[in-house]
Amino acid sequence: MFVVLIRILLLSTWATLFFVPKKSIKRFLPVTTMSAFLTMTTVFIGSYFNFWEIKGGNKARIYNLLSLLVGAFSVGTLWIFKWTYGKFWLYLLINVAQNILYAFPIISFFEKMNFIKYVKFTRIHHLIVSLSYSLILYVYQWFLEKPYTKGLKFLNLQALR
Repeated sequence: MFVVLIRILLLSTWATLFFVPKKSIKRFLPVTTMSAFLTMTTVFIGSYFNFWEIKGGNKARIYNLLSLLVGAFSVGTLWIFKWTYGKFWLYLLINVAQNILYAFPIISFFEKMNFIKYVKFTRIHHLIVSLSYSLILYVYQWFLEKPYTKGLKFLNLQALR
């Protein structure tokens, strides 16, 4: 019963998007999609190497993972970019705080509710991977917003032309 409630709460985060202007949703939708792709890749790799354990059969596992991936992670990425993009240090600070909050009390709660349990993947691993993804996503959004030639100047690759 608690697992179903957790799924509903995670997916209900989409209701908060009514408060985000359409322009911001369009602007940050690619980075949100990239975030989901990176997280899904991590889930596939982690599932193969038994980094975590998800209770239930295949159907329950898929529902649990999708409720996290499509719910809180995607919407959270969009909100964080809306509030902090262009202010790198604030972005990094909010990501560190959010990842610490997720890695310690939230994962502990999920473990008690038999939603997910880390086996070979520690909370420190979670922080390292999440912060790495945060940096990748910020650079990805930066490249999406800058014209191609400015991106080349940033990387000092213009001399190669």
